[in-house]
Amino acid sequence: MKTTLSAGTQVVPRSKIIIFGSIVVALAIAATAIGLIATGSDYEIAPEGITDTGPLIAWGVAVLRILTDIAGILTVGFLISAAFLDPSGKDGVLSAAGRQDVIRASWSAVVWAILGLIQGVFLLAYVLGVSLAEAITPSVVSTYATDVPATRALIVVFFIAAVIALGGFITATTDVSAAGVVLALIAVSLPTLAGHGSGLGDHALALTAGVAHVVAAAIWVGGLVVLLFHAIKRDIPLGRALERFSPLAFISIVLLALSGLSNAYTRLNSFDELVSNGYGQVILLKVALILGLGLFGYQLRRRVLPTMGAPGAGKRFIRVAVVEVFIMASAIGLGVALATSAYPRVEEVLPTFGESLLGYLYPPAPTTANVAFGFHFEPFFLTGSLIAAALYVAGYIRLRTRGDAWPVMRLVSWLAGIAVIIWCTNSGIALYSQVSVGLHMVNHMTLTMLGPIFLVLGAPATLALRALKPSRTGERGPREWLVLFLNSKVNALATNPFFVFFIYVVGLYGLYLTPAFGWLMGSHIGHVVMQLHFIFAGYLFYWVLIGIDPRPHPLPYWGRIILLLLAISVHAFFSVILMMGTTPMAIEWYGVVRPDWVVDPLADSVFGGQVAWGIAEFPALIVFIAIMVQWSRSDDREAKRSDRQAQRDGDAELRAYNERLAALNQGSGGRTRSE
Repeated sequence: MKTTLSAGTQVVPRSKIIIFGSIVVALAIAATAIGLIATGSDYEIAPEGITDTGPLIAWGVAVLRILTDIAGILTVGFLISAAFLDPSGKDGVLSAAGRQDVIRASWSAVVWAILGLIQGVFLLAYVLGVSLAEAITPSVVSTYATDVPATRALIVVFFIAAVIALGGFITATTDVSAAGVVLALIAVSLPTLAGHGSGLGDHALALTAGVAHVVAAAIWVGGLVVLLFHAIKRDIPLGRALERFSPLAFISIVLLALSGLSNAYTRLNSFDELVSNGYGQVILLKVALILGLGLFGYQLRRRVLPTMGAPGAGKRFIRVAVVEVFIMASAIGLGVALATSAYPRVEEVLPTFGESLLGYLYPPAPTTANVAFGFHFEPFFLTGSLIAAALYVAGYIRLRTRGDAWPVMRLVSWLAGIAVIIWCTNSGIALYSQVSVGLHMVNHMTLTMLGPIFLVLGAPATLALRALKPSRTGERGPREWLVLFLNSKVNALATNPFFVFFIYVVGLYGLYLTPAFGWLMGSHIGHVVMQLHFIFAGYLFYWVLIGIDPRPHPLPYWGRIILLLLAISVHAFFSVILMMGTTPMAIEWYGVVRPDWVVDPLADSVFGGQVAWGIAEFPALIVFIAIMVQWSRSDDREAKRSDRQAQRDGDAELRAYNERLAALNQGSGGRTRSE
């Protein structure tokens, strides 16, 4: 029997690890089957006249989904372990255990990619009602594979998993492993983004909650499984790893609970369906399992973690973790069953096709009150903004509590920027921006050119550097990761003036003067991506111009003035193009979602150009004044520094300069006499 050597003299039978893994997979598949039967979504013979793909494909889709998810979760877990939990060497070089975890993550990613492709084939056959042999023919694949959202998502998952696998085989640092974690979490969430939950009335909440649920589960489950693996092997300091993983686990379980409640709300018609409907009953069972996991996690944090240095603590952790993993496998299986079953909630039928695309009724004719003070719930930006505000306030309080100074106006500036983002994404302007080009431009210009100014002047990175404590172990903690990013090549590229200017230009001409604008407006995900681009493009632009936070290569003040003038010119030319346009903008979207009060789409587009021209002037003036003030203060600081230096060395620099002039004068006079 093959064995695996662990630290010291312990020998762990490889067969036990394989048996344990098989039990976990079997539990997940069994839970999926039970969930599908309970929701009435298991295989049934198709009625006469409808193609029946057979039980192999019908059940195969669900089984392959759970296997693919398990492979993705393992990839996430091993990458988290390598980047954040395992010991690391100087400058983030992976330790032997970390390197092994990255290799394991790479092989998991290989399996993940293969299973994703196989699942895509089964799903394509199931959706089209054809055999597996026909589903893999070039004509079917080329015609339909990228048209079905779920198979399109799996194709992207395949490529991301392949990149993770390749990067893992050649990497040797924790920062590359951390980048792999980000990529893996994106890939894990893609099938959820392609799910049919996006078609519900609360599709914004459904998509946000769905992605949050999957990401939280992947971090929590993947991390715990890998920690259990290391506890069995005894190849890393388990107490230290658990201490680092504990905050991640706590955040994940809170996020899992909140997103689970949101998912239940978006998928059920009423509260009583939790008992009367099979779908609701499966939700209740999953909730019970998650509550049990929370209880075990609490016991782990309270009783096991504080005693990790005592004899036998590792065995206690293993016992608790094994039960948790079994419960997790069952919960994941039920989650897959819920994700692949029809939702009980009946989609609201709206009066027009345009309103069906929007997901809500057309708003009334705009007024100052309903545009400025209306409310349109967007959970992603609202939640993210509130978290960003809370973290900044927490850092401010920490500094003031220990007696350190931090300008109050920076706090006010940051909160003002957060308020602008919330207003642009959750107020009436967010509602109207989707049906009017002119009001979209009000939203865009405010989101890009005003909010980021306040955020940049808040100096969040500087606050974090002062509030976070340096790592005491010589390894990377939160502060070290932030320093690494600020000094990284990625940040150097992101703050390069040419790159920033390119992003700024692409955000205008590449978006609005191409079909990309209408295409992005056509989906909630595309709309969120576009708004994220507005925020980050504006933040990078103003960081280069007036940023207080450190960056690799600060631009001289005269260069900042030139960059600002170039941006103003480009923006003005773009506004003129819109105002002189002869065709409405993004007619493929705004021509469909058109309320009665939008009488003339071309006039609405011209109004958008006028808005772009007018709103840009005020932020540009603010930035110009800020640059001049910073430049003046910089000159004052340099003059004071020179005066202090002169007092210390008796004005040595001036004496040296005068002596050099005298020497040049004597040399010039000597040549004249000789001539």
